[in-house]
Amino acid sequence: MQFDPAPAAIWRKFERDRDYKRSIGLYDRVRRNEAFYLGRQWEGLKVQTLDPLIFNVLRRCVNLFVSMLVSDDVAVHAQPFDMDEKGRQTAHVLERAFASAIERSGIKALGRPLLKNACVDGDACFYIHFDPALETGQAVKGDIAAELIDSTNICFGNPASDEVQRQPYLIIAMRRDVDEVRTEAKANGMGADECAAIVPDDTSDYLRYRLNGENDRVTVLLHMRRTETGIAFCKTTRTATVMREKELPYRYYPVTHLCWNRVRGSCHGESPLTEAIPNQIAINKLYSMYVQCIKQVAFPKIIYDMTRFPNGWSNDVGKAVGMRGNPNEAIATAFKAPDISSQVLGLLKQMMSDTAELMGASEAALGTVKPDNTSAIVAVQNATAAPLELTKMEFYRFIEDWARIFLDMMGAHYGTRTVVVSDGTGEEPVRQSFDFSTLAGQDMRLQVDVGAASYWSETMQTMTNDHLLESGVITDPLIYLENVPDYQVRGKNDLLHALRMQRQQQKEENANANQPQTEQQ
Repeated sequence: MQFDPAPAAIWRKFERDRDYKRSIGLYDRVRRNEAFYLGRQWEGLKVQTLDPLIFNVLRRCVNLFVSMLVSDDVAVHAQPFDMDEKGRQTAHVLERAFASAIERSGIKALGRPLLKNACVDGDACFYIHFDPALETGQAVKGDIAAELIDSTNICFGNPASDEVQRQPYLIIAMRRDVDEVRTEAKANGMGADECAAIVPDDTSDYLRYRLNGENDRVTVLLHMRRTETGIAFCKTTRTATVMREKELPYRYYPVTHLCWNRVRGSCHGESPLTEAIPNQIAINKLYSMYVQCIKQVAFPKIIYDMTRFPNGWSNDVGKAVGMRGNPNEAIATAFKAPDISSQVLGLLKQMMSDTAELMGASEAALGTVKPDNTSAIVAVQNATAAPLELTKMEFYRFIEDWARIFLDMMGAHYGTRTVVVSDGTGEEPVRQSFDFSTLAGQDMRLQVDVGAASYWSETMQTMTNDHLLESGVITDPLIYLENVPDYQVRGKNDLLHALRMQRQQQKEENANANQPQTEQQ
């Protein structure tokens, strides 16, 4: 189908996706789930007969899920299929480049809000792009950057599928200041008429919460589509073009998508909070009524004869109380209402525990059980974590996706940069130039270790080197240290340099010692 770059045509695609989101109730569901997670669980209700109490079971469960899944330990290893001397050097360069790009982009720290958004909203996205203004510590500027995208701001060309790389097109909606967008349009070579056509608009469904003073913002649509030679990008508003379409030699869409619970036939996932919100409402109502009833009937009340105390009863200390008739007669008594049934509190506790367990957070996982039997508690914790294994595998797949996008962007944008490489012969690493454009279009073996897997692989590699050293297979300490991961030995480079200097001195001493013997012969 022929692509129409006109702003009105792209806006129609955006409106069509918004209609789909409204049809599945995404906007209302996201707002409601977010409000309940934040504790705004009585929002919009006018309650005068009782004090609204909040016992937020949902937030505790969400925080537990995020803490069990998130990992700041991500190790990426990319290797060419041809592992000759040049291939080993390329693998070493890519390992250093990945570590630097991951650290500079802060994508590991973005994993925490991403998982929280996916758990609360049902799904979340990363948009990865190349920022030419980032400092790299070299003469060449620019590096990879990542942004967190809400599920309400990503538009899929095929809303029946959640596979990003199979989409005919993608649209990312952004809410930005009008002056900022006009400045960008002018920098992209747009004329004065196009800049003047960038005017504020109002998209009420775009925002989770309505904000006052939204008269100076405009919705910018970043449209991307796949072509025969790469990915084409353009930016538009409802009435103007901000950036004309330009093509970049990407192999993948620079977007990664994570669904918490997949929904068949939909690009958006389902949140575990959605089905638990009625339980949370019932808990709040029952607890509020329980406390209100205690306040009303827990304390005894004085009952007196109004015909004998025409001026009323007073509980003030030392104050005389006037009455009519004989004061020795029983004229006042204390009354205590019947106690509340214990079934109410039992039901509340049962509802809270059942809601947490049905969501996947047992008492052992939350740490609310007495540690009488450690083995049993560990077994229950492992059983509780089992349902999250599917989500964990999906999160690991998500990390592999953005790692491939990183590799794709390195080949497209890095160009020639200075790197520190080692030839694997035990000599001191040297700084040399490496042309990353040679990576463009290459297929590589990509291994991504996440969380405990990264620790496991590094620990196993060190243990294997120890066994090889003890068995005599490795006799050179330089070779041993070269094979040990950098993070396992503090000051590894300094130690390697000292060993090389020591070996060089030994060679010179041996040469000087052999020289007199040669002259005598």
